[in-house]
Amino acid sequence: MSDEESIIIKRLNKCPHSAHGGAWKIAFADFMTATAAFFLMLWVLGGTNDEEMKAMAEFFRDPTVIESSPMSIVESKEAGRTADAMIDMGGFKDAPKGKEGDEDGSGKAEEKEQMELMKQKLEEKIEMSEALKEFKEQLKIEITPNGLQVQILDDRRKPMFGTGVDIPKAYAAKILQEVGSVLASTDKSISIAGHTDSSGYHSNSEYTNWELSADRANAARRLLLNGGVDDKRIAQVVGLADTVPFDKENPYNPRNRRISIIVLNKEAEARLKSLSDAPDLENLTTQTIQ
Repeated sequence: MSDEESIIIKRLNKCPHSAHGGAWKIAFADFMTATAAFFLMLWVLGGTNDEEMKAMAEFFRDPTVIESSPMSIVESKEAGRTADAMIDMGGFKDAPKGKEGDEDGSGKAEEKEQMELMKQKLEEKIEMSEALKEFKEQLKIEITPNGLQVQILDDRRKPMFGTGVDIPKAYAAKILQEVGSVLASTDKSISIAGHTDSSGYHSNSEYTNWELSADRANAARRLLLNGGVDDKRIAQVVGLADTVPFDKENPYNPRNRRISIIVLNKEAEARLKSLSDAPDLENLTTQTIQ
């Protein structure tokens, strides 16, 4: 062992830490608030249907008023947040008086009430009739943007028509006549459409799903007339083949074979009339000369 030993002395200088600031707490609080708001937005949107989504979209385009139909987004014609104020701040109008939907004198509210009443009568007739109650699942009744729609859906076990023919079975005829007895009270125009599934005829056949759907729609028209519907109320009888399936995922689903009856509201009737109106004779003559 060496006579001389080296002694090493380490001296550590301890520097006091400066106090931490609270800025990170504010940033973390902002992050948690944003996260909570994001998940709240997802929760709200998860329980929102298409009509409400379109209404919200219109609100953000013009927050002062939502005047368009939920089914179509259009530019708002005027500002309209309700304000019966003593001072006119501009851009506002007084709260509407009377029934909602009748502020412009269009009578939409009364028209909707009539549609709801017919829907209720149909549902009551189905519940009271033992013959109709059996086919309750094949009847779809709802208020749509075009009016009151009654769809009579086919079923694999209880088809309305025989395969490839337009002659309705006895129970299908009964359903259509009962529907006609309720719709006989309306003065609205009625549209009737026939639909098929995608099961078609032979490629060389001259008779196709177009003819079949049109013939079935016309058969439904005759039965509605037997139920009491005025012939003058029939505005349209069309066959749409398989172009508008009820089950879009399965074009061969029997429920795609159906009869759709719509009691048209004023707007839908006007659209239909604009499509079918012939041009004025005077205008047609002018176009021909040119």
